[in-house]
Amino acid sequence: MNARILMRLDFPAANVDVVAAPPIAPISSASMTDANAIHGHEIIDLVSAHPDGIRLSLLAETVTGRFGKSVTFHTCSTMNMDLDALLAFLEARDKVRIVSGVVFPGGSPACDH
Repeated sequence: MNARILMRLDFPAANVDVVAAPPIAPISSASMTDANAIHGHEIIDLVSAHPDGIRLSLLAETVTGRFGKSVTFHTCSTMNMDLDALLAFLEARDKVRIVSGVVFPGGSPACDH
């Protein structure tokens, strides 16, 4: 064991070593996201708050107001998407529906993590 012993505790029944936990391995850069990247769940939640739909222009305006113009989006499997790419991604997975410029919640629930 490569742990460093911090102290030794002597109990009548047993000797117990208290050790330092091994250092946490850094997350690989491939699994990290940009500081301005927002998870797609945020957009699914925004759309879900409008069960009768939200105009695409209002959604874009809301996203810009909330997250800024330089925001990018990621999901569990895809990174560096703009809003259009994210909506296409979500629509392909039935997370949202887009009809005549209005975005509706889709029939498939968001993943629950």
